[in-house]
Amino acid sequence: MSKVVSFGLVLLCLVGCSADGRPERGAGSRSAAGPPANDGARCESPSPIRPWRGGFPEVGASGPGVRLWGLIMHQRGALPPRVGEELKIVWRMTGSGDLTLSMIDPGGRPAKLLWGPDPHGGSSYDRPGDEWGAGYRFTHAGCWLLRATRGGATADVRMDVAAH
Repeated sequence: MSKVVSFGLVLLCLVGCSADGRPERGAGSRSAAGPPANDGARCESPSPIRPWRGGFPEVGASGPGVRLWGLIMHQRGALPPRVGEELKIVWRMTGSGDLTLSMIDPGGRPAKLLWGPDPHGGSSYDRPGDEWGAGYRFTHAGCWLLRATRGGATADVRMDVAAH
């Protein structure tokens, strides 16, 4: 078997989450080299979103030496989020240092968060790491990249956003 095919099979095995909902190494992760630009279409590989025991959906990702979880909260309650809706995400990330959040639109351009990250003293969201809240509003449909960086480590979430 060629090295390229072998690498592809290994990569497929790394993608996904474990049975307990924790993101496996490689799931939703990307190096800090930068996001890929896309044509605004749906995500080729959206980050897995699962129900969490608190009733809200949860998304996860990992990067070298860090894990990231996000509890997705918005008024309509159904996913995917739609253009113009406000979305709050409670993030928990392992590691140390300040958290930097950014969002990249489907064309690869940086976009501004509505607010945050705001540190939280704690909550019932029981995942490892420290906790912050952030607000997002998506201006157009397509595949958005939500990036979290802490202490030099990065984890990315890819999220489909629907038209109105």
